[in-house]
Amino acid sequence: MNAFQEAPKSKKMITLVGIYLGILASLVQSSTLSTILPIASMEIGGMEIYPLASVVGGILSVVAMPLYGFLGAKNPALKRTLVLISLITGVIVLFTRAMAASMMVIVVMSFFYGLVSAGIYVICYSMIRDMFNQVQAGVYLGLVGTMASIGMLVGPVLTGFLITYVGWRVVCHIIWIGLAISAVLIFMGVKVTKEQVENLAIKINFDAAGTIILAVFLACLILPLSLGNNFLPFGSPVNSGMLAVAVISLIALIMVIRKKGGNAIIPATVLKDKTTLLLSLLNLLLNFSSMAIFFFIPSYVIYILGQSALYATISSAMLAVMGVFIGPILGKAIAKAGNARTVLTSATIVRIVVTLGFILLLKPSTSIYVVWALMFIAGYYNSTQSVTFSTAPQIQVRPDIRLQSNSVIQMSQNIGSSIGMTIYTIILMSPTLGLANGMPVALWVATAAAAIALVLGLMLKKLEIA
Repeated sequence: MNAFQEAPKSKKMITLVGIYLGILASLVQSSTLSTILPIASMEIGGMEIYPLASVVGGILSVVAMPLYGFLGAKNPALKRTLVLISLITGVIVLFTRAMAASMMVIVVMSFFYGLVSAGIYVICYSMIRDMFNQVQAGVYLGLVGTMASIGMLVGPVLTGFLITYVGWRVVCHIIWIGLAISAVLIFMGVKVTKEQVENLAIKINFDAAGTIILAVFLACLILPLSLGNNFLPFGSPVNSGMLAVAVISLIALIMVIRKKGGNAIIPATVLKDKTTLLLSLLNLLLNFSSMAIFFFIPSYVIYILGQSALYATISSAMLAVMGVFIGPILGKAIAKAGNARTVLTSATIVRIVVTLGFILLLKPSTSIYVVWALMFIAGYYNSTQSVTFSTAPQIQVRPDIRLQSNSVIQMSQNIGSSIGMTIYTIILMSPTLGLANGMPVALWVATAAAAIALVLGLMLKKLEIA
């Protein structure tokens, strides 16, 4: 018996709409952060520290993901509460940001926004799978890709207009109101008791030592990687010291996992699952690969092609166009096949072709229309990536480890993005290369990562249910 699936259809739809609204509001927040922060710093000061606000939230996010996985697996009835805590935290962070009189307030509060990401990527995806059968869940999880694309399209364009005419604080108010409405809808939606879902619970103990060690490891890995080009320069004693602590913490974490097995914060049962390892590596590699085009092509458009910020924004928006329409189709295809291999393989081939296209065609004299065309095509793999890692963990991983497995898979996304930003920034800021000459090098690195992902993706197999 599954109390989630047996809930009234109206309640499930209310929960689903609430989840989608939360995803959309969160994506608008993340897609506009790089615009809002520098503008806010010009008004309230803090130009020297505002980049920290986009980094600190990622630390809590990757730590909270396995913790949420543990809590949701131990007591599935807590999932709704965990999401509500995350959304309400987001409301408080965004409201405080809108009212902030100093950048330090924004930086400090941004740390807590990491709970929103954990709630959405770990728990909300799981809730969708809980409420629907495999094929239905595939369609609804595919719509997550649609929400992501709408966020990428509407976020920068609409908020750019609002920032220009009514100010950045209004944008923050709109986002927190969206998160608040999402929380109200989810509160009104499906609710189950601990007794009703006791048959779905996994009997595990809390790993306090492992959680602390994991937090130290991730903080000491992400901070020096993310801030190595400004606040904590690579090679400096602090940067090198933190990376050394990260290595030591990783060794300690491995020892804890070996000792505690299935009761570790990252359970050995999850790490021994081939599908989980493959999806985690794929999420890391593909996010690493994506950063070269997603983040740096708009900069190339402005500084090398000499185009306006509007043209750079259109370049980013082109990545999202296709995803508005194909998300549910891709999600359903993965669910019906019970395997993301075919969908992911086709998308990775397109990724490699598009990246090679940029390598061959991107020059200081390249027409902006060529860039837009390539970015539009790249939208296929961009949407597929979003849909795959929202859908595949819910379809291809065993139910008994699904939630904790998904937390590890989603955590690898942040790590891949952080490493990608670090490597590409080092390449593109190199005095001997610069943006123009460094871009082909960065794209070759992205191609290599995609090629490895292509091989790994072929190893994905359908879940065999005994």
